[in-house]
Amino acid sequence: MNFCGRCDELIRRDEEFTEHDKLSPSAAGTTIYLHVKDCKRVPTQTTQVSLGH
Repeated sequence: MNFCGRCDELIRRDEEFTEHDKLSPSAAGTTIYLHVKDCKRVPTQTTQVSLGH
């Protein structure tokens, strides 16, 4: 069972996908799977939201 690293959805058996090996020290040999067909990227928070005191 593989999940797409872009849209975070399950990759079904009949769907095409690509494999990308991550060799960086922080990923240490992780394989990322991506749908071949374009999918929508999951929104991510890149900075901490300031607290309104």
